[in-house]
Amino acid sequence: MARHILHRRKRLGQVFLRDRLVVEKIMHIAALAAGETVLEIGPGRGILTTALARQATALYALEIDPRYAQAMLQRFAAASHVHILQADARAYDYHQLPQPLVVVANLPYQAGMAILTQLFRFRHRLSRLVVMLQKEVAARLLAKPNSSAYGATSVFFQYYATLQHGLEVSRHAFTPVPAVDSTVITLTPYAELPWQGHDEQLFSRVVRHAFAHRRKLLRGNLLSLPDPSLSQAVIAQAFAALGLGSNARAQELPVAQFIQLSETLRRLVSNGGACQSEGGCSNLPSLSQRM
Repeated sequence: MARHILHRRKRLGQVFLRDRLVVEKIMHIAALAAGETVLEIGPGRGILTTALARQATALYALEIDPRYAQAMLQRFAAASHVHILQADARAYDYHQLPQPLVVVANLPYQAGMAILTQLFRFRHRLSRLVVMLQKEVAARLLAKPNSSAYGATSVFFQYYATLQHGLEVSRHAFTPVPAVDSTVITLTPYAELPWQGHDEQLFSRVVRHAFAHRRKLLRGNLLSLPDPSLSQAVIAQAFAALGLGSNARAQELPVAQFIQLSETLRRLVSNGGACQSEGGCSNLPSLSQRM
């Protein structure tokens, strides 16, 4: 068949899943229900696509390589519920697809994070994502505070979704054999964020700058924020209000505490650098940590 004579393109970082037992385990984790519409990204030679097509009510598969897209079109020509789309998942407009979608995919190593970031721009259209990523990347997404892998990536994705470890996959489940192992994780975007009523843009800036230099203390990193109103005195007041020590590091703060920190800074700046509003800086929102 055509899929056997196609050669991989190194520039796309193509490796192909070949272990059918791994496919069965992914399908078990995905736990597709009747009536669900599935999105696969990077079907490649179609081993996972075949399993998804057997269970999904409707299946959309995005393939960047036109050769493999054409091979998949031929292979599933008689399956009216399977839609093969030749497209770059890193820039695709997912509004074009029906919702809600269940994403089940073996994401390309070189583009995994870029694809996941693009998908999360459309997170309200996604019910859950079961994705296989390079082990190191998955570790960063799943990481908890006070671990070496915990960073801005961990905070941002855990802000928008609950994350769960699913499966470790050996590099030998692929052809050609890559240099790294993989991990399957499940991400379930919040239908409604458990934290509301704060400045998301400020939160994003605080988190990015907090982890800008991992060896520096949190206070030092925050002083690099390009906002003259966030002075050393304001940051010190925010730390005092939250009970953070002067030696605190970004790696120690869970998502909820980053939100409290950015909200406290916002209140201080809006009050001219002092906690003078009703409730002051101590009346912080109660932020549920459902991580």
